[in-house]
Amino acid sequence: MRKDHYARFDGIVLFTRKYKEKDLLIKIFTKEFGKRMFFIKNIQRQNNGLREIAFPYMRASFVGTINDKGFSFLNDTDDVLFPKATISNIQANAYAAYMTGLTDAAFEDFIEEYKVFNLLWQGLGKIEAGVDPSVVANIFEIQLLPKFGVGPNFRSCAICGRDQGRFDYSMQYAGVLCEQHFHMDDRRLHWSPRASHFIRLFSQIPYDKLGQVDLQATTKTEIRQALDDLYEEYVGIHLKSKHFISQMETFVNPLDDKREKKYDNS
Repeated sequence: MRKDHYARFDGIVLFTRKYKEKDLLIKIFTKEFGKRMFFIKNIQRQNNGLREIAFPYMRASFVGTINDKGFSFLNDTDDVLFPKATISNIQANAYAAYMTGLTDAAFEDFIEEYKVFNLLWQGLGKIEAGVDPSVVANIFEIQLLPKFGVGPNFRSCAICGRDQGRFDYSMQYAGVLCEQHFHMDDRRLHWSPRASHFIRLFSQIPYDKLGQVDLQATTKTEIRQALDDLYEEYVGIHLKSKHFISQMETFVNPLDDKREKKYDNS
């Protein structure tokens, strides 16, 4: 690959950062070239046509110069999917920030990651469409685990291969155990049946099969705690966006949700 070349590429804005007084740095996860930092000069000028892309979670087709070292540069955008609903909702914004933060932490810049790109693109699209952002983020963080070098077995019992019934997670066996083998690990995590069910479901379901999901607040909390335990044990990163979500969730009233509905894949 040449040191620099002009290209058209699909991308997702991960974050923006001021650079000096009038300029801007934009971290974009590109489909074709991995994560890159782009430099935009004089972003504050009203006639700067790139002002419209200075928003996180925005998805678009970009035209610019890709450099293998240092900053890359943008010239134009097309097919912009502006995250209006996501940015205007504090909960949606928080979970989108968490997903983009995980993406930035999961692998090095300049590496092509088509699968993760498509996962993030679709996940942000689901949040923008109004699907529960906590569910979208749960699916994302579960399916992103392999990029951190972690491959938990959520599909079937790590001992016998059973894939039906009640399950709990074992750090010792790096996977779920069926009820018949709970005794194999006295230090299993004691997931609730509901948390276990949805985590196993979320580990496999593609976003294009995901409809609206209505979970009780207690179930969301159980799932959140289970995934936090996995990330603490296996990954060990502590993002500011995750801390904000934890603070935000303390204001959720568990009595608000009275029902729990199965996912709708229509």
